[in-house]
Amino acid sequence: MRRFAALALAVAGYWLPWLTHPAAALRLNGYELSEWVTFMPGARDGSLPLSRLIFLIPLACLALLCGLVAARPASTLAIPPLGAVSRPAPRPPRSGLRAMLPALAEPGGVLLLLLGLLLAFIVVPPYPYLLSAYADPEYRLQLLVAGLTLLALVVVVYLPRDLSALLQSALAGLGGSVGLWAVLVLRPAASEVLNAPWALGLGWYLMLLGFAGLVLSGVSRIFGPRA
Repeated sequence: MRRFAALALAVAGYWLPWLTHPAAALRLNGYELSEWVTFMPGARDGSLPLSRLIFLIPLACLALLCGLVAARPASTLAIPPLGAVSRPAPRPPRSGLRAMLPALAEPGGVLLLLLGLLLAFIVVPPYPYLLSAYADPEYRLQLLVAGLTLLALVVVVYLPRDLSALLQSALAGLGGSVGLWAVLVLRPAASEVLNAPWALGLGWYLMLLGFAGLVLSGVSRIFGPRA
């Protein structure tokens, strides 16, 4: 349940404001900043090392984390009740078409996987830019990241426990680090452009807290006791 809570915190934080300004129209979340940053003079002339994709990387990480949390690793066994003499019988092996489908956590595994697909599709360049993104330097890398995210989302639900936990910590660390760095770089430049300081939004803090919880959860699954 801790993984679900940390993931929910990170997803909610991404869509809540990262930077806030007295003007309501300038209370921007991670996705809105991905577009807003492209209008910054520094981003246009290359003096500011930020791009649309930088703010979409945490979203791509969240999409894959949804798949990891939704999956039930094959090595996971049910924990016997306190005081039980014998271990519970293992889950019967699946056969036929069911054996090809991923085993999802209950409850909510299917919904989490659908959420991951939705987040991955949001990373895809919008229409009509999608039609020419492969030839457009501004969208080419974004299209590649979106495609790899969708492909990886199909793979991560089949990973064994330890590899799943390791990837969970790595993705959460990447998403949190990129989100942290991006705002720390953007905030001074944005304040200079508008000649007014921007406050850090609650969403940014919540997202970082959620990512940190996912890192710790992944580490504890690797080095913690086995069921």
